[in-house]
Amino acid sequence: MFKWNHIVLVLLVLLTVHFVWAQKSNPNEARFNNAKELMNLGKYGLAMQEIEPLTTAFEGNRFEKIASFYYAVCAHHAGQKFVARDMFLQILQKYPTWENRDEVNLWLTNIYLDEGDIQKGFNYASFIRDSKIKNEAAELKKAYLEKLNYGELDSLIQVYPSDHVVAEKLADKIIALPISAQDRDYLENIVSVFDLDKSKYRIEEELRSVKKNKYQVAVMLPFMLDELRINTMHLSNEFVIELYEGLLMGVSDLRNRGINISLHLYDTKKDSTVTNRILQMDELKHMDLIIGPLYPGPVKVVSDFAYNYKINMINPLSNNSEIIGTNPFAFLFMPSNETMAREAADFMSTQLQNKNVFVFHGNNSRDSVMAYTYKMEIESKGYHVNLIEGIATEDAKNILDLLTNTRTIEFDVTEFDSLTFGDEIEGNLRITEKDYLVIKPDSIGHVFVASNDPALVANTITGLETRRDTIPLLGFERWLDQRVISISGLNRLNALLIAPTFVEKTKPKYEGLNALFFESFNAYPTNNFYIGYEVMMTLGKMMSKMGNLFQFDPGINDSVPGELFQGTLFGSENSNQIVPIIKFENSELTVVYPR
Repeated sequence: MFKWNHIVLVLLVLLTVHFVWAQKSNPNEARFNNAKELMNLGKYGLAMQEIEPLTTAFEGNRFEKIASFYYAVCAHHAGQKFVARDMFLQILQKYPTWENRDEVNLWLTNIYLDEGDIQKGFNYASFIRDSKIKNEAAELKKAYLEKLNYGELDSLIQVYPSDHVVAEKLADKIIALPISAQDRDYLENIVSVFDLDKSKYRIEEELRSVKKNKYQVAVMLPFMLDELRINTMHLSNEFVIELYEGLLMGVSDLRNRGINISLHLYDTKKDSTVTNRILQMDELKHMDLIIGPLYPGPVKVVSDFAYNYKINMINPLSNNSEIIGTNPFAFLFMPSNETMAREAADFMSTQLQNKNVFVFHGNNSRDSVMAYTYKMEIESKGYHVNLIEGIATEDAKNILDLLTNTRTIEFDVTEFDSLTFGDEIEGNLRITEKDYLVIKPDSIGHVFVASNDPALVANTITGLETRRDTIPLLGFERWLDQRVISISGLNRLNALLIAPTFVEKTKPKYEGLNALFFESFNAYPTNNFYIGYEVMMTLGKMMSKMGNLFQFDPGINDSVPGELFQGTLFGSENSNQIVPIIKFENSELTVVYPR
């Protein structure tokens, strides 16, 4: 146990000074001194035998209390833990007003924590009043708590909500986690409530954004330059090159507006080890912004680096909120999956009277997060999700079967007008002469397919078109890039698509940017080029207006109009809160939300 030998020595000295023996020839005193000598020699068993007679009350025995205490101490060191525990408990019971009871409570704290009995250990520690001994008890508690994991400490703070030691060890466990796994809000609350050292737990109060004449921007992407040198015809990461071309074009346009950006390229090679070596370069510590990385390993190490050196980093492509975690310096340029689901639910709740909803999603975490966030949000607005189901690609036909499932109704012509068959058929859709839909037409308010899986989407479109009713479909702009998904079907169904990267061709910049790109490369830009351009333009304008740590400037609550996209708004979040939704109007895709 932590520092226990030191604690024992200190306590024995403290206790001894309370006893001044007037008569050196007193046999009881001689026995007591012999026992002490044996204790000093580490002969605890013999010391117990010598001092035991002094632990009972008899005439002239002034050593009863202290002898009982030493007897318990010797028993503990002799490995007789239960004997020691019982003697300490007996001392408290027999001598409730003894001036040295704090030392007894300290020993019981140690014994019970050794046994793993947290409740009794903490209980006896709470009885201690002397400040020095209370500090020793705190050290014992810290040593014990050090062995517990985050979950155990989190549970313990619920039992001891005012225990400073538990709170401090919990804060230690949180700060020891990678920044992406830290619950920063929880940590800040603990530090505030228990007045812990803000600098130790890296909770800064005075961070401010700095405006500069020129901003240094690190582009940390998997350029795979070695592969590029060997083969320029077949690139596995062509999208990265397209993204970078957009960044370059953005830098050029920003310069024309008087905003100076200097790009610094670093090839992460999708490798965390390579990325770690890059981060050893001193120049990285002086960057104003990091764009990238894209893959989980490099993202993790750069996130910790960005947090430690207070440099903003932004992922240009991902919707996964786990990438940024609770790091206040990490951002998603795109809206997160949760944000898209919430905003879509908010929009749909203003459009439809029928409150019945079907939700289909793929069997992966991304789709599940979208689906269940949508369910929670739409139901909070008074809608009812009648069905939410995860479906594997190979089972996609189940959606078609569900939407078009029929049952046969046998009847004669004379029976058709009867009340029974009239109720059964009225308002339903006949697929064949006697087969009618199980799910009646227009009984579903809308269907949300929280997936980009072509098989799931195609079967949903076919099912809804087969029904020939007017059930709205909600999905994603990426469906437009899938060959197996019918664009004309989406048009006929008036599908609504969540579209964070939708390029508005009516934007003033669109034609000029395309012409300039075509002139340079004899080709038209890809969507990745547009994303890179929009990322650079948006971040450049934000830093020009608010400085390098723009999240600490009040302007973070203002939206930044997009050059090609709808725009960007972070506010109190670290992902884009603007979620465009598009639909076909006169066979042209148009933004219907936000207006």
